[in-house]
Amino acid sequence: MADCRSPELLRRRLTVLRDRLSAELGPLDAPPVADCLPAYRAFAERVEIVDRGWLVAELRAGTCVFEGAQGVLLDEWHGFHPYTTWSTTTAANAEALLAEAGLAGSATRLGVLRTVTTRHGPGPLVTEDPALGLTDPHNPTNPWQGRFRFGHFDAVAHAYALAVAGGVDGLALTHLDLVGQGLDLRICHRYTDSDGLVPGPPGDLDRQAALTTRLLQARPVYDRPSPVDWPTAVEQTLGVPVVLTSHGPTAEDKRVRAVQLDAARSDRGTVTRSAVGGRPH
Repeated sequence: MADCRSPELLRRRLTVLRDRLSAELGPLDAPPVADCLPAYRAFAERVEIVDRGWLVAELRAGTCVFEGAQGVLLDEWHGFHPYTTWSTTTAANAEALLAEAGLAGSATRLGVLRTVTTRHGPGPLVTEDPALGLTDPHNPTNPWQGRFRFGHFDAVAHAYALAVAGGVDGLALTHLDLVGQGLDLRICHRYTDSDGLVPGPPGDLDRQAALTTRLLQARPVYDRPSPVDWPTAVEQTLGVPVVLTSHGPTAEDKRVRAVQLDAARSDRGTVTRSAVGGRPH
């Protein structure tokens, strides 16, 4: 980022990057490096480029919010390989930044879950049910991800995500406006072949690939009726308090539940789960 303020240094580094990519991929259909420099310079003139000291000061000054980019089940090391992203999607990166600022252990962790479980594109979605007939206007089918898929609430997968993320202090349960619309929304507590998923050590992609193969063959078991009180049912199933609910797309549709986050945080050491992240609703 700081190189954007030094045109000559930026030119050299972009040239090195272009040459490395050309050696790996072949000739690139890209403009000359010199033609790109004005755009980088314009960017540097319009933003404030800071160093790590700025971030430390901001973290110490007050409340900061770290938003997960993608769900935990897409994590590069703990997700269902190869249907993952090449980045860490747990709270590890945020925790590292807080530790660098001398604020280790100060975060309140919130996991975000829908009343349905979703996946954009191919990969395991054990509870998938096309009969739900749901769509998401913000996640349409596209060439690089494919179809946005819906399934019933997969407590097995969510408990696994809780475990690999190291726990959360509370859950935000969204899409509660789907309840009562004539959909028979269920909670899957177990699969046909097992009662749960066991996390493994990070970096063992062969293990994760084997887990993916197993999940692609697994089938959900719905041995309990559809819940009437969804927040309570999710709390009891995952062992984590639901502290926020969402009943629609606007801020006015959000509700804070009367639970004590401080008490939940004190108990997190005994909770070995974390939530699947996702965009709020």
